[in-house]
Amino acid sequence: MHLIKKDKDGETYRVMGLVGSFGFTAAGAVAGGYFIGSYLDKKLNTSPWLMLLFIMLGIIGSFIEFFRAVKTLFGENKNKQ
Repeated sequence: MHLIKKDKDGETYRVMGLVGSFGFTAAGAVAGGYFIGSYLDKKLNTSPWLMLLFIMLGIIGSFIEFFRAVKTLFGENKNKQ
């Protein structure tokens, strides 16, 4: 029993790449928020508030990107049927 349908045009690999890249995008957004927030906290002596704010912004951005990817995937599947 195969869970992933094999096709000729590489659609499976494109979908897997899109889904797999989400992990890197999410990790990068949260890590970027942490480093930018920490840097600004040290400069402005506001520890830990800016770090927390930028981490939250990174998480929110990750969710937005996730929903865009899901919308893209489901939108393409509707057009093919």
